[in-house]
Amino acid sequence: MDPLNIILLGDPASGKATQSKRLIAQYRLRDLDMGREVRKPSVRARFDYARTTGAGHLTPTGVVREIFKKVIFETPARRGILFNGNPKMIGEAKLVASWLRQAKRADPFVIYLSIPAAEVMRRAAKRRIYLSGKLVKRDDDSMEALRNRKRYYEKQISQVVKFFKGRYAFVRVSGVGSEDEVAQRIASALSRYEKRRHKIHGA
Repeated sequence: MDPLNIILLGDPASGKATQSKRLIAQYRLRDLDMGREVRKPSVRARFDYARTTGAGHLTPTGVVREIFKKVIFETPARRGILFNGNPKMIGEAKLVASWLRQAKRADPFVIYLSIPAAEVMRRAAKRRIYLSGKLVKRDDDSMEALRNRKRYYEKQISQVVKFFKGRYAFVRVSGVGSEDEVAQRIASALSRYEKRRHKIHGA
């Protein structure tokens, strides 16, 4: 049976990074974290990061699409891919679906982590990342950036979710609670999905 591919979407600060680590370890997936990819110095040098991504706006489409295509086609066929918090635009979602089909990869299982708006703000205020060896607040976790991202999600991510729900197996999981509680919800959903996969493929 083909390796598992997962698209992990969710509200800002819903715990995608935390849960993705567990999924990567359990299923030995290639981690496609677009945020981390665009923060790499070699990629940031290609566009004005401070005025776009760092301010809560979109990374240039061409940069994002190039990363998607590279990962999908260059990852060994025996290894699955975790789309960690992406794609976030309908055009990107359609391209990812097309490239997965062209690369003859298995249809992905789509998981959406959901948390209330108040919880988004509370978590984002506490979140930190390592950058150049230092623990710092993310550029895109400022209040202005969060407001921009909230407007963006309301407008764009619903289209992506609708597209994937009509094409792939999809589940919405509550991101409220401890890391273990959320992980268990995801594990239960994946277990049901894997049973269906095995039944369909006779494995």
